[in-house]
Amino acid sequence: MKEKYEQLLAIYKEMQVVEQIGMLLGWDQEVLMPKGGIIQRSEQQGYIARLNHKIGTDPKIGELLKEIKEHENYDKQSLIEKRNLYLIQRDYEKATKLPEDFVVEYTKTRVMAVEAWREARADNDFSKFQPFLEKIFEMAKQYANYINPKVPPYEVLLDEFEPGMSSEKYTDIFTPLREATIELIRKCKEAPIQPDTSLIYRKVPLDIQDKLSRDIIHLINFNMDKGRVDVSTHPFTTGAYDDVRITTRYQEDDFTSSFFSVMHEGGHGCYEQNQAEEWKYQPVGNYCSLGLHESQSRFYENTLGRSKSFWFYYLDRFKELTGDIFSDVQYADFIRAINVVEPSMIRVEADEVNYNLHIILRFEIERDLFAGKIEIKDLPRIWKDRMRDMLGIEVKKDSDGVLQDIHWSGGTFGYFPTYSLGNVYASQFFNELTKDIPDWNTKLENGDVSSILNWMKTNIQEKGNLYDAPELVKVVTGEYPTPQYLIDFLEKKYSELYGF
Repeated sequence: MKEKYEQLLAIYKEMQVVEQIGMLLGWDQEVLMPKGGIIQRSEQQGYIARLNHKIGTDPKIGELLKEIKEHENYDKQSLIEKRNLYLIQRDYEKATKLPEDFVVEYTKTRVMAVEAWREARADNDFSKFQPFLEKIFEMAKQYANYINPKVPPYEVLLDEFEPGMSSEKYTDIFTPLREATIELIRKCKEAPIQPDTSLIYRKVPLDIQDKLSRDIIHLINFNMDKGRVDVSTHPFTTGAYDDVRITTRYQEDDFTSSFFSVMHEGGHGCYEQNQAEEWKYQPVGNYCSLGLHESQSRFYENTLGRSKSFWFYYLDRFKELTGDIFSDVQYADFIRAINVVEPSMIRVEADEVNYNLHIILRFEIERDLFAGKIEIKDLPRIWKDRMRDMLGIEVKKDSDGVLQDIHWSGGTFGYFPTYSLGNVYASQFFNELTKDIPDWNTKLENGDVSSILNWMKTNIQEKGNLYDAPELVKVVTGEYPTPQYLIDFLEKKYSELYGF
């Protein structure tokens, strides 16, 4: 049985290596590839998809799984071995339901759609992206029907990105979160203390912002010997283990856009770099779920990066790196400014309170699309209407509205809800962290970032995919995920900042 198990792991490693080649091709497309190379790149990614599908659907996998399951010592395996076999079985059953030609065509179409989205966003012209989005949407539904024709497509896709989640479960989380968020926004708006954001919206040359990026990456222990930081249209993280690449985008009149983007993507990157070395190329040696992945990025960006304790330590360093630009800024005023609660058109630049409304808006649009209540052609108008109703914002340009995110061009319907789920997980983890490290804030104020990061590394990141996300949350915190910790965290933080 041990020999058969090792054969399975060898096949899985081969799949991982091929997938990582595809990741590099995707990174290159976003960062370095000339515009004219898109058709060639779609062929390359299509080939990678075909190769990986052939490996992942090899009947030998099914035979080995069957033989191991029927072995007399099957029940004596370790937790890690059982989890590896479960994950390989799950992936194999899913892969064998997908026709190879469909996998290739879906991959090539998504590559082309990403380029169409980039052009449409630059030109503020949804019509250039619409036919690609319509095709991607239909193929996403077809994908879901291949996986499980008995379940509504959107439910299949939600489970794809966060195993075990459904529209009903997300609604159970989002309903109290929406109500609490709207009330918190009202309190902040009417509060006696209002942040002066002119303190942060100052011209910061891009070379200085790049220095800040390098400094913060070093501070959060992202290993640059095994990683890169580059620039792309939409910030992202890709890669695994010893080659993890993150990107950001710079705005000269708003350093926070890149600064917190680097913190965010750095959180993703550290999660990938900190997977347990002994599980490398095994199913358990991968990330747990996209919601768990997001919990790391949102923790680094917000729970850590926007905290009073962090800036008590880092503000002097920040001023040193930026010269005279912020020399007149006082600590208390700066903290309020970087934590301003103010509606924003752009999700990735939204404050941590309004951010969840952005996600709920996207979740509801996706849900209605798959339910046939709305159509792709009406998305620009629907987006504008819902932004006005939910966030009180008038969207003037589609590039700031329906075209602002890259995700749909890549076919990732069902992905957006994991962002707010990541906030939920992060707050619940932080509550537990404060019990284990009761003087965490004093440590942080004195520049000890490692104590907090090591807690995350030990309790979450090194656990990889040993558990499904809800189970991991329960292992770490003693409870299954609940939005109440996030609601309480935001209420406490912003009542102190705004004085209500």
